[in-house]
Amino acid sequence: MLNEIKNTIKKYRLIEDGDGIVIGLSGGADSVCLTHVLWRLKDELGIRLYTAHMNHCLRGDAADRDESFAVEFSDKLGIECITERKNVKAYAKENSISEEMAGRELRYAFFEYVRKKFSLNKIATAHNKNDNAETILMNFVRGSTITGLCGIPHKRGNIIRPIAEISREEIEAYCHENGLEYVTDATNNELIYTRNKIRLELIPKIQNELNSGFINTVTRNAALISEENDYLEQKADEIVNLAKNNFLSIKNLDCHIAIKRRVILKMMKSAGIKNISSDYVEAVIRIVNANKSGSSVNLPGSNIAKIQYNNLFIGCETKKTLPFEYNIPIGTDVYIAELDITVRAEFAEGSGVIKADKNSVITIRNRRDGDFFYPDGMEGKKKLKDYFIDNKIPRDMRDSIGLLTVNNEIACILGKRRDRRFITDGQGIRINILK
Repeated sequence: MLNEIKNTIKKYRLIEDGDGIVIGLSGGADSVCLTHVLWRLKDELGIRLYTAHMNHCLRGDAADRDESFAVEFSDKLGIECITERKNVKAYAKENSISEEMAGRELRYAFFEYVRKKFSLNKIATAHNKNDNAETILMNFVRGSTITGLCGIPHKRGNIIRPIAEISREEIEAYCHENGLEYVTDATNNELIYTRNKIRLELIPKIQNELNSGFINTVTRNAALISEENDYLEQKADEIVNLAKNNFLSIKNLDCHIAIKRRVILKMMKSAGIKNISSDYVEAVIRIVNANKSGSSVNLPGSNIAKIQYNNLFIGCETKKTLPFEYNIPIGTDVYIAELDITVRAEFAEGSGVIKADKNSVITIRNRRDGDFFYPDGMEGKKKLKDYFIDNKIPRDMRDSIGLLTVNNEIACILGKRRDRRFITDGQGIRINILK
């Protein structure tokens, strides 16, 4: 078993020479086995170890017994044990979550605290092959996506699971062979928890009546699903990386539905959207497939998905820019808050200057109803509204585009187009954007 664990560590690059590791030590057989194995390998692997035990304050004297056991067991191995007490029941009530979820959140927060306090770089937990099978079944019953059917990863960030490919039977046998005592949490046998029902009732029934090697079968299948999931994630990431400022061209979503769902989900997460259900993803897919400019879907947290000129936008709706107008005196820096720029107008001559003189009234403002100009390179005049439409400028961005005016006539759309009436190679003004 020790060799199998070493192979797992090497295969998934869980531990490297010089690592500092905090082990989550509950006192049960799994965590006792993990702690003992890493203690035996510490010199070979070149690592330093700490253990961390959190008392959930749920089981009275039994919880205190487990805490004392964790400290004593660590002491025997010469490992410092850090303990913490948290009122899991109160935390669950305050956050409207289950005690199971509350305990998990508090444990990992405590492990991370210990990791940082002692300048460690890894957190090792004792999830095993049986835990993986239970998690996969639990996720399947609850309607998980394919990601949930991959099971518990060997590594996630700085969290590692060295005994993930070891069964609970092997773990208990290891403890027996090495004379290792451990404690048993009585709540593990209470059927009020979903995981316990799966472990104590569902899996034994499957093993007895359908497949005696069910745990190994699930583990193999999860590995295959995980590999295929990694490929789909990679392809989705390639598309998401093409997005700019939360906009992605619809043509990039001309892909298999499995990839399309992942891209949309990733864009939502990138926009900081939480509580994403499959209903939201499917609703966005519908407007993407229809590709009708202006169509939209409201998303959690005042966010929106919308189609704009063959682009999908996902994120928080841009706040409407109110009407603004600033006088621009020659030689004076003027900050325009709505555009977050500072401009300075100076007399100049040559290409790129705007026809104006010392008596001209120069302003920068945003659009108004009825605006028109005479675009450089075109004949006649054009409504500003039509120019924005022809150039596929999203409606919600049009109020935040600056217009340079000379004597109340549009002389230039900043950064886009000039009015041919104000083009000159002689003396005029040049607008310098300083920020």
